[in-house]
Amino acid sequence: MNLKPLALSLLLLAPACAQNASKNLAASSISGDTVVAVIGSQKITMAELDKAAGRELFEVRERALDNMINEKVVKVAAQKAGLDEENFIKQQVEKRVPQVSVDEARKFYEENKTRLPPQIGGQPFEQVQDMLVKGLTGQNRQKAVGEVIEEIKSKAGVKVMLSAPKVQVAAEGPSKGPKDAKVTIVEFSDFQCPFCGKGRSVMEEVATKYGNKVRIVFRDFPLSFHDKAQKAAEAGQCANEQGKFWAMHDWMFDNQSALDEASLKAAARKLGADGDKFDQCLTSSKYASVVQKSMKEGGEAGVKGTPAFFVNGVFISGAQPFEKFKTEIDRALAE
Repeated sequence: MNLKPLALSLLLLAPACAQNASKNLAASSISGDTVVAVIGSQKITMAELDKAAGRELFEVRERALDNMINEKVVKVAAQKAGLDEENFIKQQVEKRVPQVSVDEARKFYEENKTRLPPQIGGQPFEQVQDMLVKGLTGQNRQKAVGEVIEEIKSKAGVKVMLSAPKVQVAAEGPSKGPKDAKVTIVEFSDFQCPFCGKGRSVMEEVATKYGNKVRIVFRDFPLSFHDKAQKAAEAGQCANEQGKFWAMHDWMFDNQSALDEASLKAAARKLGADGDKFDQCLTSSKYASVVQKSMKEGGEAGVKGTPAFFVNGVFISGAQPFEKFKTEIDRALAE
């Protein structure tokens, strides 16, 4: 966890495979009509391959571009400071994140010693004190590397024109925000998915930050290995029928370990829904086909896991941080 041995490529958080892929793409210079495969008399061209690769190809280019930008801005900033890149980053991080104190290390030790490996948690604090101070400090500083680089990029006036491919996906379902908002985010989610809980928090942050500039549409994508996700999705639809979707949405994410039918029915009553009407809706699987339609359309749009988001058609996969959405939202608002 010590920062010093890390190579700059690691500090810049750039996967080597993305770098290699981008170099190979640049070196090959294959034109769109170049035939890359033949099946009998049928040909597949590079243009067709690029279209099929779509999002994956963009992500390779995006990572490679981000890495190139990071390297260039850090190099310029380091030269101005009279340092090499690695020592410059190290200096900036150490300014931002001081060394963990002995008291802080002791607190961490006391709160976590039963979960620490025996060679640490099983020893008196005094014997592992230096190790903990060094390790916790290094961990905190590693987390700060990305923040430092983002600040450098901001000061350098970086402007990225590379745009992601857009996917048409229906914005139908429970929503927050005006229908004429300039930015629409369609979210595919699973109430039993812990990562979707994190996605929910980010969407709340988006709603708070952007207000009526953004509309957020919720669509169901219950994963097959989550045994209660399908019924939970149906419960959301049944609640929506009574104008209680977002209350039920929040309750289910707050109570992911209690998504059995009995708990869902009890929750609906607690949230002020007509209990008998909700029970009949849920028991009859009234909205099962609606949930399946949402899954089918999500799959056709490229959703393979949850959470998944489309910001004006631009696909964002997984529980990404707010900054990732901010980039796409700001880009869409500026168009």
